[in-house]
Amino acid sequence: MRPLNQIEITMSGKAYKLLFLFLIWFVYITIGVFIFKAVEGSDDIVTEKTNAELEKLKQNITANYNMSESEFDNIVQQIQAATSSSSGPEWSYTNTLSFIIQLLTTIGYGNITPVTSGGRILCIFYAFFGIPINILFLQLIGEIMLNGQQTLVSKFEAGCLKREGAPKFLNEKCTLLGFLILLTLLFISTGIHMEIEDWTFLEGFYCYFITFTTVGFGDLIPGQSRKKTGDVVLRIILIILGLVAMSNMLIAIANCHDAAQLFKKLKACCGKTGSVEIGKQDEDAGMELNEQASK
Repeated sequence: MRPLNQIEITMSGKAYKLLFLFLIWFVYITIGVFIFKAVEGSDDIVTEKTNAELEKLKQNITANYNMSESEFDNIVQQIQAATSSSSGPEWSYTNTLSFIIQLLTTIGYGNITPVTSGGRILCIFYAFFGIPINILFLQLIGEIMLNGQQTLVSKFEAGCLKREGAPKFLNEKCTLLGFLILLTLLFISTGIHMEIEDWTFLEGFYCYFITFTTVGFGDLIPGQSRKKTGDVVLRIILIILGLVAMSNMLIAIANCHDAAQLFKKLKACCGKTGSVEIGKQDEDAGMELNEQASK
């Protein structure tokens, strides 16, 4: 039986930790969906009652004041547009899940936000504990991906390139690999939403780059125009994959010690070269002064 190397032992230990963190992350999100749906989704009942009263009002006004239904609907739309800042979003289960993912990943598009006092207070406490859980979860996945990339690069150089010993600039090579994975996800996400949203390439690439960097301006939101459940779920999956790829690349960059040491050596060599040249110039200048003084 082949003994496990250090990387395999590390990955085995992190696998159990990942499973534990995933269960906590999944349960925390599931509980959050039901809680926010209960707190903010209570406005849906009020909305149904309001729609029923609005229908009665339409019948009375159109009958008594000689107003057509289209004119009444136009007035209602203008009133709703003027008061849209105070009206809340539709808190379906998919929209609530989308809100929680935006909250925990700190993307925050702003297309769905709590409007009740209870929901806003709950949002503060939920984010206070949920954001660190999400950061630890994504960071651990990034570390496991980095270990896998290190194993892949080592086996490729030993098997295909016939290089002996530990690979040089291993983390730098993993950084390049992580960048390619992230770029591939950006292209895939862009292509999908060019088809779904009828976006241009620039709009799709810009939207997902802003999303994967957790900036989340909210000017372009994938899956927002059609608002179908499948589009929202697809957006959540792409967001999580993109954030994992971003975490993997950042961790690889942070571990680029070989490049940092090489940079220090080059800087030291340049410093020594500069000091030797300055010393030689001072020596030549001193010799010229001595010759002039002797004359």
